[in-house]
Amino acid sequence: MLIFWTITLFLLGAAKGKEVCYEGLGCFSDTEPWGGTAIRPLKILPWSPEKIGTRFLLYTNENPNNFQILLLSDPSTIEASNFQMDRKTRFIIHGFIDKGDESWVTDMCKQPGASPRA
Repeated sequence: MLIFWTITLFLLGAAKGKEVCYEGLGCFSDTEPWGGTAIRPLKILPWSPEKIGTRFLLYTNENPNNFQILLLSDPSTIEASNFQMDRKTRFIIHGFIDKGDESWVTDMCKQPGASPRA
């Protein structure tokens, strides 16, 4: 049975690649290195940001304990936030299981010497 699944997964990986594009983010494919490899044998395209519920959460020195939500579709949320272009900005990108509002993210933002932004 293991041989059957191994062959099936490799055959799925041998199929011609597909691509999906999302406005403002660009295009993504299911070809190598994102699919059809031993590490990622399944060729699965990413879901849309709307389906995933993508959020951009901003922490700054002015709001180290509570994030501000920045909307890609509404630049005024950046202008109304505590974001300052003259400060160093760091991005924390969590895995696909987390939502970004877990305590480890705020803990990471509060590390000494780090500019607390996510």
